[in-house]
Amino acid sequence: MFRQWFAKNCIWGYARIINEMEELRQQRSAFTQAEFKRKDALLRVREIEKMLRGQDLLKELDEDLFEALMEQIRVKSLVEVVFVLKAGVEVREIL
Repeated sequence: MFRQWFAKNCIWGYARIINEMEELRQQRSAFTQAEFKRKDALLRVREIEKMLRGQDLLKELDEDLFEALMEQIRVKSLVEVVFVLKAGVEVREIL
């Protein structure tokens, strides 16, 4: 009887540990992916920074620079626009 109880509790404990390990693996994977995204965004921001440092003060629209930086423009309303840079940064502008 004790052996059965002991075996059952050992199996239950083992299954619980296996489940917990799997949850921790999933969490680690999510954190790793988030860290890669963060590092990638930082790298893109630094590339944009390098590009902008080489520019003089703009007096008119530089289409090449605009295309190099801009990924998307979202019109939120008649008075609000969101510029999404290729680095993932969003800039909201109220007109």
